[in-house]
Amino acid sequence: MIPPHPPPAAPRRPWALLVWYWPALLSVLVGALIVTGLLRLHLQTDRAAARGQLEAQLTLLRARIEATAQSTFSPTLGLEAMIQLDGDISEERFERLTSRAVKLVPQLRSVVAAPDDVARHVFPRAGNERVFGLVYRSIPAQWAQVQAARAQRGPLIVAPVVLVQGGMGIIQRTPVFLRDAAAPDGQRYWGVVSVVADLERFMQVAGLERQAGLALEIIDEREGRQAARHIWGETRLAEAGAVQQVAQLPGGLWTLLALPQGGWESGLAWQSADVMASLIGAALVTALLALLGRQRHVLSQRNEALAHEIETGRQASQQLQESQARFRSLAALASDWVWEQDAELRFTYISRTAEEASNVHSSSVLGHRRWESPAIAPGVDWEAHKAQLARHEPFRDLEYSQYTEDGTLRHVSVSGTPIFDADGVFRGYRGTGRNITPAKQAEAALRQSQADLMQARDRLQALLDAAIEVAIIATDLQGRMMLFNRGAERMLDYREEDMLGKSPALLHLPAEVEARGLALSAELGRPILGFETFVALAQRDGIETREWTYLRRDGQALAVSLSVTHVRDRHGTPLGYLGVARDISAQRQAERQSHELHAELESRVSRRTAELREALAHLHRAQDELLRSEKLAALGSLVAGVAHELNTPLGNCLTTASTLDERTRETRQAFVEGQMRRSSLASYLDDAGAATAILLRGLGTANELVTHFKQLSVDQTSVQRRQYRLDAVVDDVLSLMRARWKTTPYRIRTDIPPELELDGYPGPLSQVLSNLMLNALLHAFEGRDSGELSISARALDAQQFELVVADDGLGMSEEVRRRAFDPFFTTKMGRGGTGLGLNIVYNIITDILGGHVELHSEPGRGSRFVFRLPRVAPELKGH
Repeated sequence: MIPPHPPPAAPRRPWALLVWYWPALLSVLVGALIVTGLLRLHLQTDRAAARGQLEAQLTLLRARIEATAQSTFSPTLGLEAMIQLDGDISEERFERLTSRAVKLVPQLRSVVAAPDDVARHVFPRAGNERVFGLVYRSIPAQWAQVQAARAQRGPLIVAPVVLVQGGMGIIQRTPVFLRDAAAPDGQRYWGVVSVVADLERFMQVAGLERQAGLALEIIDEREGRQAARHIWGETRLAEAGAVQQVAQLPGGLWTLLALPQGGWESGLAWQSADVMASLIGAALVTALLALLGRQRHVLSQRNEALAHEIETGRQASQQLQESQARFRSLAALASDWVWEQDAELRFTYISRTAEEASNVHSSSVLGHRRWESPAIAPGVDWEAHKAQLARHEPFRDLEYSQYTEDGTLRHVSVSGTPIFDADGVFRGYRGTGRNITPAKQAEAALRQSQADLMQARDRLQALLDAAIEVAIIATDLQGRMMLFNRGAERMLDYREEDMLGKSPALLHLPAEVEARGLALSAELGRPILGFETFVALAQRDGIETREWTYLRRDGQALAVSLSVTHVRDRHGTPLGYLGVARDISAQRQAERQSHELHAELESRVSRRTAELREALAHLHRAQDELLRSEKLAALGSLVAGVAHELNTPLGNCLTTASTLDERTRETRQAFVEGQMRRSSLASYLDDAGAATAILLRGLGTANELVTHFKQLSVDQTSVQRRQYRLDAVVDDVLSLMRARWKTTPYRIRTDIPPELELDGYPGPLSQVLSNLMLNALLHAFEGRDSGELSISARALDAQQFELVVADDGLGMSEEVRRRAFDPFFTTKMGRGGTGLGLNIVYNIITDILGGHVELHSEPGRGSRFVFRLPRVAPELKGH
């Protein structure tokens, strides 16, 4: 401060007095000016120092608040990334991800995942029972928070909040959006993830409650200063001139205010005393000036220390922001572990999750480049990856394999992004990794399942091609041929590749098809046209057998007996049609020759009695020819029986194969689209195993049927012996026959003790049960609206057991009962019956299984087959 101008001139006599006192007056004046300046300087310096110290202390507190918030709400980022990657999250994975975070973060109360805004995942469940199942729409305050977070498409922090569990807390709401090309903006809202923290514990962890001598306040000014919300601490510090800093939280901006506990003026008393002491002792101006210089020097040192503390706080804040950026970039990749590489591409950091997931110790990786690690398995082209890293480009889903400590192979997938400093200098890579060993194993299992399916198809095709005596043609529901076996090629002289996709009408006489269509239209009362002419009755009755005329490729006409079966899957859904045709041209020719011969003989008898002997000779020859014709007719009926018996196992195999093919395409599609889940794969493997077992059983049954009919006896060389449970064999037969019985009103009841274990031949026993069940359908329940077939068993002693198959159907007359087991005896001659079903049952029971058969039946009271069998079947000859 500049001293005032000297006073104006005075009378001469006063100036004489001033000559003696002016040094003292000048010293007093100068001292007063210096003390006044020193007092103001003290005030300004102390306030500046106090504010600077408070700024530095507040910077550290702000950094601790941001770090505490980052660690508290970090589970949100991990959950959000996992949900976006998988499209949803299971309860098991939710608990695994959140349990570790809850244990490590003491202030964390709970983590809630709410798909469709309903709290379906809560951890921990204990103490948060009221939260589970909570519908946010039903609570206006929380629903407003969810809506606000969804509107800003990012996390939102709300505090203080009165928690449903009790107490005051901090809640972070994070909306989760999934990629959806059908959505207007390419993203579909999944739900919200909420992290709930205890307010007081949060402030304790952040260190705010341990700041002695400070008055602290936290407010939320997102809606403006006038609508600022008080969160914690003292109140109204902003009006007292408090120091302020803004903390950036994941989902909110908090303003931190601080003020010395006694206010800014608390040090004026001792400062005034010091000034008074300085005034009394300041006799000389030089001393005051020296004190002023020394004070300035102290002030300079204090300012330097204050600047150093401020710089330290700024660096801590910058490091925190870099840490937040690192965490956000890693969480955006949504992977299982974190890694870092330096500018030389050597690993400098790998999280412990990598060791847990890949079972490879970090010591074998740290300090190495990725391709130099001793745990790396060969088989990856690293040159392209090195070139990409040389260009400092990000990469994603790089797959390679590592050897674990126990020598097994683990497959991993990594993604990374380059790191540059503020000057744009490349500093290395940072990224994430994921263990994809289960996915690789599932892929290998899928390939093996497909190979097994192809093998089953090849076996089925070989069986169909082996049936060269009959033409087997399968079509879809629209009448397009899907199967044309070798027998059809041999009979009709067409190749399979020329016929697939075409209509079977190409093989028929148009006039015959038209006439049959008119007859069916009159019978069914509706127009029957096109392909429906061949399958109308099969649709209604399940199977139709009638005679048709086939046209060979060279134009030759063949008379055939065609059986058409309506094929359905295990759920009763129609799949297509199966036609089995046998050539009866020779039989028809023999019949024509017989008629011609009879006419010729009658003509000769009427014209020439003298030629009676010759006519009789001709008659004998005609009789022999007729006998041969009858034998041919019997053989034709036998072939028709083969076709009829084959329809059931082949239909089951076709149904099973088509179902398995459809499931395989669905699983492959899910795998290609990246939507493969462990539960879906497990379900597919279970279905594939069941389908393969059904195919093998059906094909085995068909093979045994062909053997039975060709040799008119059991082919003992194809029977395999093993130990088995009777209830398991009965269940297998029921599963094979379920498709046939499902479309009928009849029921099957079983009573098989599970402890009945046998040593013998389950295949022939299954054939016995299958024949009896088919026999009940064809004979016992014909024309009935209801019926029941029962299969029961009981142990007679340690060596024998009794098996009973009974029905409440039409029953048999005494004559039919006595001849029921005779070969070729049937009450359905000409209508699909061969007379071999019960004969095969008798041969299997008595010859293969070493048992005894009893048949009890009366008209109108059903039939009851009683088999007494040894638990250990006798050895077959040749086995």
